[in-house]
Amino acid sequence: MTKETKKAKKAIEKKASTKKQVKKFTPLSWDEVFASEQLPPLPSQLPKLVETSISQTPDLLKGTVAQTIPVAYSIYPRGLSFVYIDGRTRELRMNCLLVAKEGGGKECITLPIKHILAEVKETSKRDRRRLKEYNDKYNRTRQDEEKPKRPDDLDIRWLFPDITRPRLGQAMEDAQNGFLFLKLNELEDWDKLEGQKGRSNSFSLMKLVDDEDNDFGQDRVGAQSVNADGCLRLNYVADTTEPKLKKYFRYIHGEGPISRLVLGGIPTVEIGAPIPVFGSHDKKYDESIRPFIENLKKATGTIVCKQAQKMAEKLKKEIDEFTSKTQDRVLDTLSHRSLVAAFRRACLIYAANGMVWEPEIEYYCRWSMQMDLYLKYKLFADDIREATESVKLVTRGPQSLLDKINTDEQGVFAFEEVVRVYTAEGKGNDEKKIKNTLSQWKTRGFLEDLPGGKYKKIK
Repeated sequence: MTKETKKAKKAIEKKASTKKQVKKFTPLSWDEVFASEQLPPLPSQLPKLVETSISQTPDLLKGTVAQTIPVAYSIYPRGLSFVYIDGRTRELRMNCLLVAKEGGGKECITLPIKHILAEVKETSKRDRRRLKEYNDKYNRTRQDEEKPKRPDDLDIRWLFPDITRPRLGQAMEDAQNGFLFLKLNELEDWDKLEGQKGRSNSFSLMKLVDDEDNDFGQDRVGAQSVNADGCLRLNYVADTTEPKLKKYFRYIHGEGPISRLVLGGIPTVEIGAPIPVFGSHDKKYDESIRPFIENLKKATGTIVCKQAQKMAEKLKKEIDEFTSKTQDRVLDTLSHRSLVAAFRRACLIYAANGMVWEPEIEYYCRWSMQMDLYLKYKLFADDIREATESVKLVTRGPQSLLDKINTDEQGVFAFEEVVRVYTAEGKGNDEKKIKNTLSQWKTRGFLEDLPGGKYKKIK
């Protein structure tokens, strides 16, 4: 363990040991998140990795960078996975799609990513030169001469947006179970990887890279042709605007690849507002993030992080309570993968800390999940609902059916009132389904039974 790593670990442990002296952070509830017209604000208390990484970013754009930088850090570990709450293991598969109302703001992530992945980028640049030298030598060799052997230790993991599918297969082979990184200047560049666009694009690759133990490869004929077969590990960052995003996925039916994305927001700068001022991403900045990188490079194996599992269970309970009140199937469906993404981010920070937990990890991961679901619901809920032949509602955000039930002064209401609300919201009048909902609400402590088919709100 390096001197810098020991120092960083000691600082994290000291911070964790003194947490009782710090005022406890109160996160936003899901009701507050969806009731707002604004993006969820970044927590005031953050994990050291996030806090350090966004230290040179202006306040307006800190949330944008905070949602993105875990993807960059996730490229360093090899052979690292964590046991999720369902008993299965999860690698640090990550992505982030930044969405803005209009162009601008996306450049705020460029410098942090460049500095976090400086080592990966430099190694990739060096080995591209080696690969070019090999190809030039191969092509100069006469047919009656022995062909040179391709280097077997190439490590080109910083990819360019114009990469072809065969080259992606070769990069996967060269990476030897390491993660590849791709930064797309425009979301539409993903079409080049899929090899399809428009109606014919099913986004099979976008879905595949989110799956554990996926199978990716291709067969080609020829000595110089790429033959690849393995598990593709590709983490990526992209950005777009709301109109372009809607247009790009216009032919998708259901949640499809959308649930596999992690969305982040780019705030709109008011007309005439001052230009955000950045700090210096210099040598001092590089030194401050170095301990996290070194810890991630050493992290390997299958890890059980009980704190991350406990956090995931807590976040699941919170979103389940909200979806139970709203009875919103779309939000419920989208929340499953979003929870996994939050768990992966928690595990990444835990590993970057040298397997040390911080309470602030939970604050950050809850916010990240809230940001993701807020944007997904706002942008795609109606489309998903319409595609699944459900009822189309205004997507200001899911609203609690329980709150729409009229009661007397004591909070008492009749079964018929629930039927009225269900029918008015376009959910039908199936008594069995309504009774099941009431049973859920009772189990979660939202109401209690009273004699004569009456109920009383208690929460």
